[in-house]
Amino acid sequence: MAYIEINKNNLLYNLEKIKNSTNTEVLAVIKDNAYGHGIIHIANILAQNGIKRVCVRNNYEAELVKHLFDEILVFFPTFQRNGLNVSYTISDISQLKKPRHKKIHLKFDTGMHRNALSLDDIDEILELAFSKFEVKGVFSHFCCSDELGCDTFIQLDRFKKLKQKIISYCEKNGYNIPKFHIANSDAIGKIDEYFDYVRPGIAIYGGIKGYKPVMSVWGEALKVQTINKNQAVGYNKKYMFNEDTKTTLIDLGYSDGILYFDKELKLRDTKAVGKISMDSMMVLGEHKKVCVFDDVKEFVKNYPYTITYDILTKLKPNIKRVVI
Repeated sequence: MAYIEINKNNLLYNLEKIKNSTNTEVLAVIKDNAYGHGIIHIANILAQNGIKRVCVRNNYEAELVKHLFDEILVFFPTFQRNGLNVSYTISDISQLKKPRHKKIHLKFDTGMHRNALSLDDIDEILELAFSKFEVKGVFSHFCCSDELGCDTFIQLDRFKKLKQKIISYCEKNGYNIPKFHIANSDAIGKIDEYFDYVRPGIAIYGGIKGYKPVMSVWGEALKVQTINKNQAVGYNKKYMFNEDTKTTLIDLGYSDGILYFDKELKLRDTKAVGKISMDSMMVLGEHKKVCVFDDVKEFVKNYPYTITYDILTKLKPNIKRVVI
C-alpha cells in the first residue's frame, strides 16, 4: 500500500531554524491538511514541541486540533461558534456587523489586494471591532516576499504605521492591545521586525530553499513484468521500449494526487514511463517499493508551471502517513 513518510527530525530542525532566525513566537500554519502532510500528525508533533498557536483553513480543521493548542486561528471561518480557544479571521467589514463568534483577528490589506480589510475603512473597522469583539490579533500578508524587490518593505512600512494607529486607539479607549503578525515563510531573514508572532507555512515543511524536506512519498509494487523491445506501455503508447526491459507497476496515480505526466517522470531512484494512470504508474526496474520523491524542491523541477505547495497539497488524505 502506498504511504507517505513524515520526517519528524527535519520538521523540528525547520522549526528551530525559524525560531532562531526570528526570536519570535511561531504561529504555525497547518491549513489544508498541513500542506498535505497530515494535519493530525503534524499538529501532534508541534504541540509536543512547544507550539501553542496554529492557523487552519476552516472550522472543520479547527475542530480536529482545538484540544492541542492555546489558540487556533481560522482563515476562512463560517460564523457558527467554535471553542473558546478558536479565533476567526475578519477580512471584510460586513463580518463585523454580524457578531456571532467573539474572538477575532483583523486582516488588513497592505498590498496583496486579495482578501482583507481596507485601510481606507480603518476608523469604522476599529469602532466596530473593539466595541463588539475580543480582538486577539491584527495581521496582513506579503504578496512578494519570495522575490527581491521593494514591495515587501512598502507593505512592512504600512503595517508598522497600522500597528501604531491601533495601539494609540486602544490606549485612548481602554482596550487590550492585540498581537500583530505579518511575516510568512519567505519573509524570514529579510525584514527587520517580526512583531508578536511569525507565521510560517511552507518553511515548516521544507518546501523552500534553506529548509529540510519533511515528506517522502512511496509507492509499493503491484506487478513486475518484462516489456519486450518495440513494445509500448500505457494509454496511447506514449513510451516505446528500445530493448527488453523489466518494469514495476506501483500503486500511485493521479487519483492519489500525483500530478499528471504523459510520457516520463524522474523519480528519486528511477523513472516512471508512459502516461500516468488513475491508480498506478509504471517505473523502470524491479522494485518492491519506489520513492516518488523525498524532497519536493527537487521533484517540482519536473513541472515548470507549478510550485511545491501545489504538489504537496494535492496528495490525498487517504494515503497513509507514517511519522519516522
